[in-house]
Amino acid sequence: MAKARKRTKKVAGRDKNGIRLTSKIFEEKVRVAAALSEELILESYGQHNIGMRLGSELHPLRIQVRGPVGQRLGCMGQPGATIICEGPASDDVGYLNIGADIIVKGNATNGVCNAMAAGRVMIAGSIGARGLTMSKWNPEYSRPELWVLGSVGDTFAEFNCGGVGVVCGIEPKNPKNVLGYRPCVGMVGGWIYYRGATDDSYSRTNAKLIDPDDEQWQWLMDRMPDFLKAVGREELLDTLSVREEWKLLMVVSPQERALMFSGPMPMAEFRKRIWNQGFGGGDPLRDLAPGLDRSVIGVIETGDLRRRKPHWVNRDSAAPCTFYCPIHIPTVDRLRLIREGRLEEAYEMLLRYTPLPASVCGTICPNLCMENCSRKAVDFSIDVSVLGRAINTAEPLKTLPPTGRKVAIIGGGPGGMAVAWHLALNGVEAHIFEKSQDIGGKLAQTIPWERLPRAIWEREIDRF
Repeated sequence: MAKARKRTKKVAGRDKNGIRLTSKIFEEKVRVAAALSEELILESYGQHNIGMRLGSELHPLRIQVRGPVGQRLGCMGQPGATIICEGPASDDVGYLNIGADIIVKGNATNGVCNAMAAGRVMIAGSIGARGLTMSKWNPEYSRPELWVLGSVGDTFAEFNCGGVGVVCGIEPKNPKNVLGYRPCVGMVGGWIYYRGATDDSYSRTNAKLIDPDDEQWQWLMDRMPDFLKAVGREELLDTLSVREEWKLLMVVSPQERALMFSGPMPMAEFRKRIWNQGFGGGDPLRDLAPGLDRSVIGVIETGDLRRRKPHWVNRDSAAPCTFYCPIHIPTVDRLRLIREGRLEEAYEMLLRYTPLPASVCGTICPNLCMENCSRKAVDFSIDVSVLGRAINTAEPLKTLPPTGRKVAIIGGGPGGMAVAWHLALNGVEAHIFEKSQDIGGKLAQTIPWERLPRAIWEREIDRF
């Protein structure tokens, strides 16, 4: 003969010595008590999986949790079970819930209602990230519901497959964004009611923002009193009954999503869906452009009738030699000028980048341009050092008219010389102050003349 079920039974989460029971031992004690009672009072102490697979529709069970709880409160919650947490809760409240009513009278952290298939989870505060993710729904049962009095964290309703979320926006964690960043990514079912400000970052390929219609509004108002009673905030009913303050994120249907990625509307569909309905039939091309030549276009055409217009991308990306050059000298343009016989222009172009082409480019530079020259794939790199030395005899460039400005440059090394050179080209009077007897820095004082011939160096110094 079955034992009679007692009305209420209490289970402590610590032993007689005050030592915390492990989650496994606590669960075993709870299961024994649940088999003998209709209501449990659990004095938990951080145990996990509280309320897991307890109760049934034939034997309803009410569970009050009066201490700190660990993760997965109400995990695999059963129909007929009501789990009430008197304070905040940790991660994964309602994980894999299949029918229990779970009430948290405080905040909850991440993963609330993850993979939930049925039942309700009601939060009296706010929740963390990834709430209502990967929910499921069998049309034979009621939809899973998540009610949040405050706000939700990032990636809310990600891959939601049928759950309904209600975010009330009362005392939210972030008043400027009650839905967190990027909600509804990958959502294929369900919908989200919300009230309050957002950053408008919801996934537009998965959800569409609408105002609740009469039926949707009635659904919300029919259930709002039960939620507020469950979390002990019945005084908010009038505040949360202002229809104009609520918005609805409804899932985009597969048909709507297909149109998003189908490309331009075919002419036949345009004629059927838009033109005929708006203008009563006819030929869109003839009506819109009666003078248009509609004869067959040849396979190969030029001018305005050509099907493809070339877009020259040569200058959109730098050549390897230009990219790897520390000062990005356009060697390709220099070679083009030389091929065209415009030597003076080629010299002038190079001198506008550096005052020391023969000493640096032509002699001591490791020539990263040559190391990365694309010509190497054919035969060998263009010898840029020869081009640099060839400009050794070039005359100084003409400068812009004097601006009346003067600049003092401390240090006459290659950097200071380059600054003075470019300032002078632009009409600014530059004065170099160098503590050594000669300018040039390491070029003149460290590098041996066997590597940098003195004649080349002195010729370039003469330009200054």
